[in-house]
Amino acid sequence: MYDEIKDEIASIILVATGTSKEESLLSIEIGKVGDFSSRIAFTIAKDQKTNPAKVAAEIVQKIISEHKSNKKSNFEKIEATGPYINFYINEAAYSAILADIIKKKDKYGAGKKKPGKIIIEFPSVNPNKPWHIGHLRNALLGDSVARILEFSGHQVERMDYIDDLGLQVAQSLWGFLYYDSNPSGKFDQWLGQQYVGVAKKFEEDKEVVEGVRQTLKAMEEGENEIALAGRELAEKCVLSQYQTSFAFDIYHDVLIFESDILNEIFKDGIAYIKNNDAVVLEKEGKNAGCWVVRLGEEFEKEFGKMENPDKVLIRSDGTALYTGKDAIFHLWKFGKLKNFNYAPFTKQPNGKIAYKSSSSKDAKPMDFGNASAAINVIGVEQKYPQRVIVEVLRRLKFTKEASNLHHLSYEHVGLPDEKFSGRKGTWIGFTTDELLVEAIKRVMEKIKLDVSGEEKESISKMVGVAAIKFSFLRTGSEKRITFRWEDALNMEGDSGPYLQYAYVRTNGILKKASEKPEPQTTTLNPSEKTLIRKLANFSYIVSRSSKEHAPHHIAQYALEVAGAFSSFYANSPVLVQEDEKIRKNRLAITLATGIVLKNALSLIGISPPEQM
Repeated sequence: MYDEIKDEIASIILVATGTSKEESLLSIEIGKVGDFSSRIAFTIAKDQKTNPAKVAAEIVQKIISEHKSNKKSNFEKIEATGPYINFYINEAAYSAILADIIKKKDKYGAGKKKPGKIIIEFPSVNPNKPWHIGHLRNALLGDSVARILEFSGHQVERMDYIDDLGLQVAQSLWGFLYYDSNPSGKFDQWLGQQYVGVAKKFEEDKEVVEGVRQTLKAMEEGENEIALAGRELAEKCVLSQYQTSFAFDIYHDVLIFESDILNEIFKDGIAYIKNNDAVVLEKEGKNAGCWVVRLGEEFEKEFGKMENPDKVLIRSDGTALYTGKDAIFHLWKFGKLKNFNYAPFTKQPNGKIAYKSSSSKDAKPMDFGNASAAINVIGVEQKYPQRVIVEVLRRLKFTKEASNLHHLSYEHVGLPDEKFSGRKGTWIGFTTDELLVEAIKRVMEKIKLDVSGEEKESISKMVGVAAIKFSFLRTGSEKRITFRWEDALNMEGDSGPYLQYAYVRTNGILKKASEKPEPQTTTLNPSEKTLIRKLANFSYIVSRSSKEHAPHHIAQYALEVAGAFSSFYANSPVLVQEDEKIRKNRLAITLATGIVLKNALSLIGISPPEQM
């Protein structure tokens, strides 16, 4: 209905001004004076070098003279206020908006099915430690963006890249094989603390350095006992990490292991890059014998003056640096290299199996990869390497793929006094598991419901998760978050629990009603109109969040809906309203609010309980 109204406004403007439909649509926004307003007078006045207020008044006169006979119009009044053209929708249109929401229910605000597939890669945590709260920001961003894209009509593949061949994993494997192989407690927690000890030894003991180097060499060679032990260790750690993931309702479709990239597509990928002039072989200098992407002045404009803007992808000994392997991985993502075989990794609580790339005998071909677009949720410090991959694709003449590779960068979560470090162990005491335990404990202390212990714990987890998720997702990804317990677990004010309570409140009103909600064409007060207009704007917010990969728009919108509902409830008695028509309509407004709140919350991964 929102789109229908916008289309009608655009058509009215087009007829009155002769501007294009696209330009007319772009000029429309939710009005501060009217229900909708158009800024088209600014554009026309600029071209004609005249006063925009005068242009707006002239346009309105023309609209009124041409629009009088249109009995099917959604507008009761159209007028100019200074340079703005304000449109006031009529009571029938407000009723139609409510009917549209109630009819579509959980599909309200959803987009039409779109072609292609989007791969979103997150959180790609090294498989030798638990998730700390910095990793959680990555995971929550990736999960929410995937939800928003799916709701907008895209096919989405949730992918987790597992770096099981990195130096950190080699250190952990060396420690497991030669230092301590008696895990206790949650495996990723134990392994992470063991890694802190091994990393310290690595800095102090040359024999440990040599042992780790030999371990890493054996892992990269593959098909030996150490390589198999490394893969087993990584998978065991990821399974433990996924216990954390599942507690936050975060799931994946497929895991791609770096060892499989090295064993299955690495040689073909190197050959492809070399044979298609994406890189050059340096003949002299410090990069002699290396295959390099020469970036030069174009990148200096974007990243500032650099000592050497060229990027080595392949060393002189034929091994690839991280960015080189990542470039090859992205050729695979876009279907330019052969596919892997896959085997089940784990059955998830949502009933779906997460698959893993695998060279085992029971592995089989599956339809993963071959994306039309890809999004990488990676920290802001990876901006330069991510741009290099885009440039490699562009030089390989994959212009469309290059433009469809997006880096969803985010600033990190830090402590007031320092950053998180895996090697130094500053994450200890700030793991995602510990955060959730603390959240549940704090909610349990506040619950006053007369329910069973099991139900109280279930509600506590739901509310605690909501508090955590909202505190992370309400902030734009480009802004740094300084972690404080009191902020993350805020149960009052603008928070996840506040939004859950607003939804529960709508349900409580509807349960007490003796009749069904039914939209009516009736006189509306300002608080009713404000709330319905806000509900009508949901599809626009979803569309914007999808295009910008920005869940914080949804979070902010949900707060605005809850605030508008609170004002409506204070100014518009529902159950005690004597006029049946108004009562049914206000029940319809309450039902529609609950639908929109639930839909919005689901996009940021928050489930509302039935009672609080």
